[in-house]
Amino acid sequence: MDADPRRLIARLAVAVMVADGRITPSEYEALEHLDSLGLGPLSEFAEDEIRRAAHYPIDLRATCAGLARATPQAAAVILSVLAEIAASDRCVSSPELETIRSVATLLGLSSVQTAHILTAAMTEYGATLADVAAEPGAAATGARRERVAVIRSKDPEPTAVLAAEPAALQDAYRLLGVGADTSRAHLDTAYLGLVERYNPANVAVLGAEFAALAVRKLVAVTTAFETVINARLGVR
Repeated sequence: MDADPRRLIARLAVAVMVADGRITPSEYEALEHLDSLGLGPLSEFAEDEIRRAAHYPIDLRATCAGLARATPQAAAVILSVLAEIAASDRCVSSPELETIRSVATLLGLSSVQTAHILTAAMTEYGATLADVAAEPGAAATGARRERVAVIRSKDPEPTAVLAAEPAALQDAYRLLGVGADTSRAHLDTAYLGLVERYNPANVAVLGAEFAALAVRKLVAVTTAFETVINARLGVR
């Protein structure tokens, strides 16, 4: 693996940003956003990777291979970072979405896991999907350029039920990846699965910075779980 996995994360972040062949001002601001994700200073790495991408295509397969030691939980944290970067400007384009999905596949994550991570990031930043095709001459990332309109998992979307819930509660359900009509047993299972995913010990192989990010994610899902439970108990 590369001496510093943060550089590989920065490379993947740049691959997401250049997926549609352009870097907008808001995307460029995402470089500073990288430094606030809890992985230490990454913007300098990203600057280098942008200059590199101007001359050489980003090989997603080779980059992800450099993260081969990552556990499934660490891979989920990495994808969360990329999803947050894509959603930080409140808009996720089709090429960005396709690149994230390609990275998820290369890191061994399922389509259901990927959909949940993307939905959680978009919920956190209030982002929407934009069906924007890649511009001609876009930097190659090893991913096929397909127009993707929606995020879908194999689970049914509880849209009708969620519509009647307060916004904060809707967000909590989305972060947990469940619907308002989910049973307590399934709710507990979903929460415990996320606790395992964001267990800091599972990402320690990538360094202390990743453990710190996992703690932040763990706090978020725990808060979401408590929000749902309190709502069901009538606690305010």
